Amino acid sequence: MTEFLIRLAGLTLGGGAAILLLLLLARLTGRRYGARWRCWIWLLLALRLAVPVPLLPNRPAQTAPIQLTAPRDPVIYHYTPTAAETGQGQTQPAVTPPAGTAADAAAPAEGFSLTLGQVLFVLWLAGGLAVLGWNGLSHLRFRRWLARWGRPVESPELLGTYRTLGDTLGLNRRPRLAVCPGLEVPMLAGLFRPALLLPEGQVSGELLHYALLHELTHYRRRDIWLKALMLWVCAVHWFNPLVWLMARAVERDTELACDERAAGRLTAGERAEYGRAILEAAAAGKERM
Repeated sequence: MTEFLIRLAGLTLGGGAAILLLLLLARLTGRRYGARWRCWIWLLLALRLAVPVPLLPNRPAQTAPIQLTAPRDPVIYHYTPTAAETGQGQTQPAVTPPAGTAADAAAPAEGFSLTLGQVLFVLWLAGGLAVLGWNGLSHLRFRRWLARWGRPVESPELLGTYRTLGDTLGLNRRPRLAVCPGLEVPMLAGLFRPALLLPEGQVSGELLHYALLHELTHYRRRDIWLKALMLWVCAVHWFNPLVWLMARAVERDTELACDERAAGRLTAGERAEYGRAILEAAAAGKERM
């Protein structure tokens, strides 16, 4: 257990240094390299942080360039049962123990000890389960809301536009298209059975067209899988604030990369309209928050 915590600490420290370096490079280089490449780098880093165990067999201690000794795991609490609790203080009838069991019968109860490593492991596990549990409950509540109030889109014109956009992006399979009250902007939801959800009667015309293009591009890029991976990384490294900064950077870069991919399919005039539509959607989302 102590060895696992040491490996986790080393992984999160190394990952934190990599996160700081990537954030610094993104700030210094600006738009000199696209968000698409940053997303690939975030993906590789997230895959490594998601597995807090060695990916390669350990090197023999004799060949390791640096010799580190694991710190002693101090005992912070020790419980020893009293004589009354063990019954040793009471008079017992004399019984001749079987041969070979005298030492075992005479051995006193040792109780149990609680080490610092055990406490830290329980705290780490509780924090990770809390992150996963909170997000899991939020997802279940949203699924119940969608099952109760969501309904499939029936407009032939809208479905035709949706199919045309899917064909343009080369999608053989498309998320189901549904209307869900309570939303301010269109959104893609669901990992294994994705759905593209539209707000009820609030998005139309060119704004709706570009919103569908944006969300289908997210689906085409499989950004939702990267976000799910980041949720797991945040659960494993919930105690590291740099990992939460990484999650925000991943959210920002996936949106930028999606816009880059979508805008690449548009003319110069359409890009201006697309940008205006995205800004309106972002403003509506902030007002809802």
